[in-house]
Amino acid sequence: MSCFLYASDVHGRESTYERLFGMEADAIVLGGDLLPHPRGMGIGLLDLQRRFAREFLAPCLRERPCYWILGNDDWAAAGAELEGAGTPIHGRAVPFLDGTWIAGYSCVPVTPFGMKDFDRFDREGWDAPAAYGRCMRSGPEGLVPVSLETVRGWGTIEGDLERLGGLSDPARTVYVMHAPPLGSGLDVLWDGRPLGSAAVRAFLEKRRPPLSLHGHIHESPGVRRLGPTVCVNPGDGLSEFRAVRVDLEDFSVTPLR
Repeated sequence: MSCFLYASDVHGRESTYERLFGMEADAIVLGGDLLPHPRGMGIGLLDLQRRFAREFLAPCLRERPCYWILGNDDWAAAGAELEGAGTPIHGRAVPFLDGTWIAGYSCVPVTPFGMKDFDRFDREGWDAPAAYGRCMRSGPEGLVPVSLETVRGWGTIEGDLERLGGLSDPARTVYVMHAPPLGSGLDVLWDGRPLGSAAVRAFLEKRRPPLSLHGHIHESPGVRRLGPTVCVNPGDGLSEFRAVRVDLEDFSVTPLR
């Protein structure tokens, strides 16, 4: 049976990528927040992410089988530089290893840290927290401001996941979702606030896949179960090397440091 490596929230740390892509496995899976996100960059961050995606990450993704999504700190316009490199799976389900499928979803519930391309309302009737800083969206023309009402019009995580669940057999699908399920213990900020997605949790409890892979919340690495589903957050790969190895024979998870 095959095994693969999973990492998330690397935020452009080249040494983490170099070690990850140098390890033995049948595939590599990346769970979002792949590009640099240093504080204080402002609009110049988009140019930085585009250059990193084009010059460093795209060549890595072409080295071996790799399945990836972006995260809420990655500008979508920078992710366009990765076209043709690896297999993007946001909003898609594609054949994976050993007769399984893999499906991905980049969006997270609107955060209090400023909204970007992959922020969404979680469910119908859900109220977004106060958003600090500007709300921006990226495109070929650069960054443009958007309103909270504009974000509301982009639909909900709940609706998106309902569509995603119809693209493959959930019992044979590995789901890669940047947002962890709410209340799972994989979604707790440094100050104790849970910042996961209720829609993700409801999806996993309803569809009961064997494995779900998450990120987004750096402070909550671990492995938890929601019914039959093994849920994983490896923690961020920015401050140190963090990843997991997953064996598809029994969906066992081994942390790598």
